[in-house]
Amino acid sequence: MKGNPLLRIALILLFLAAVLWPVFRITRKQEAPEVISSNNESKNSSSPLRVTLLLHAAPSPIHCSVSQGGVVLLTESNSIAPGEYRAAVEITKGEDLLISAGWKDDSPHAVRAEVLVHGYQIPLEKSYWSQRSLEDTLPIPESFLP
Repeated sequence: MKGNPLLRIALILLFLAAVLWPVFRITRKQEAPEVISSNNESKNSSSPLRVTLLLHAAPSPIHCSVSQGGVVLLTESNSIAPGEYRAAVEITKGEDLLISAGWKDDSPHAVRAEVLVHGYQIPLEKSYWSQRSLEDTLPIPESFLP
């Protein structure tokens, strides 16, 4: 490229400014939605989610409970049939459910916990095997419906 060196530097600086300005505007706009979306996620995780908890145990335990954050959501008093328990409750997304049960003997026992969201067909479920006592968690992801 022939010509005045000052003119060449001015053209290069003009070209760089023309390229960097849109890049600066794009990166500046992307930062704002990230902050807004993280605030929305924290609001959604603290809002309660209306669900039905189902607990199936074979054979029936002496005692059973499902709790979240120290609040008992389901106990053996929610029995609908031998070894089956159901309760409509509100849970918090992002916090685990604590499943506990106890039996008299040391033979193998099975427990299945289900979380059904009202209006959705896909449940969140987990099965457990235990002997005399069971204490385990059922994780409720923050990305859980809706």
